[in-house]
Amino acid sequence: MFKLFRNILFFLLTAWMSSCASFTEIHYDILRPAGFSVPPEIKSVVLIDNSADFPDTAANIIKVDEEIVKVDTTKVRDYPEHVIKTVAEELNQRMFFDTVYVDTLKYKKPGRATLLNGLSDVQIDSICRKFGADAIISLDAYKYTNEISIIDLSDYEYYASYDASALNYWRMLRCSDHSVLNVHLQKDTIFWENTGESINSSLRTFPEFKKATFEIGSYLAHQYVDYLSPYWEEATRRLYTNGNMNFINATEWVNKGNWLEAEKIWNYIYKNGSKKARIKAALNIATSFEKEGDIDNAISWAYKAYKTLIESSKGSTKLQLYVFSYYKDLSVRKREKRKLIEQLGEF
Repeated sequence: MFKLFRNILFFLLTAWMSSCASFTEIHYDILRPAGFSVPPEIKSVVLIDNSADFPDTAANIIKVDEEIVKVDTTKVRDYPEHVIKTVAEELNQRMFFDTVYVDTLKYKKPGRATLLNGLSDVQIDSICRKFGADAIISLDAYKYTNEISIIDLSDYEYYASYDASALNYWRMLRCSDHSVLNVHLQKDTIFWENTGESINSSLRTFPEFKKATFEIGSYLAHQYVDYLSPYWEEATRRLYTNGNMNFINATEWVNKGNWLEAEKIWNYIYKNGSKKARIKAALNIATSFEKEGDIDNAISWAYKAYKTLIESSKGSTKLQLYVFSYYKDLSVRKREKRKLIEQLGEF
């Protein structure tokens, strides 16, 4: 009697699950290629500060409604040092180069006329001999701004927003022939907002100017490392778990960590199910292959889902959008695979 009750309860639960949601989201990391392919012979680099001191004039601004107040009491003279240190730490953590050196000397002569001037041949020779590096990564210029805007919303409520912006200009030079391997300009902004009953309370959660400047500097530094080195990015995919008992059985195998058995069931659904079920089964198999890093088979199964969808016009608008989006993303990853092999070798 108890066994019968348990079976009935399981049937009711699974039926309820089927009616609630047809998929769950899974997350895993995927490897993305760097924006620039560093030549493979570059094994060691030295990071240097070749920037002119930023004058800080009007770098910090507070705007209350239409009134602008310049705040120049906060100087961030160690901004380039912070950025270079962050880049060096991240490069060392990723172990993309065999060795990463940091030169603590400043090489740019004072004066804004030389703002974007690069290193001289004599300086390049001296730095390369000093560290025995294959290339120099030079921060040639930077700029930062902090702007706070406060709006009186009336009724004792104020809205405040904070934009911390920065610009970094980088050069990579080959030591052997002094050639410029790459030039890269970065520009971005990070943002905070808050409300309060007074001007002071609307500002209470904002960081100090120097801390905000360091935060945007760290953000750009990590972006620059992504530009030089392949990086991991979290991907979010759908796994269709409900719809009929076969999907539920496959999900039980996934929950046990046995994706191979789940794939067998999804293959059965793809061969024998309705067109909508076949689309979902093909997407699940594509996700299973992608999770294991097999992009070729993943895109093959995503194409089967895409082709079935085009032939049948079945499925909700959300399902159609996901099929198109997932197939497009896998197509991008297939192209990126060639670039990753160029940057990392076979892997």
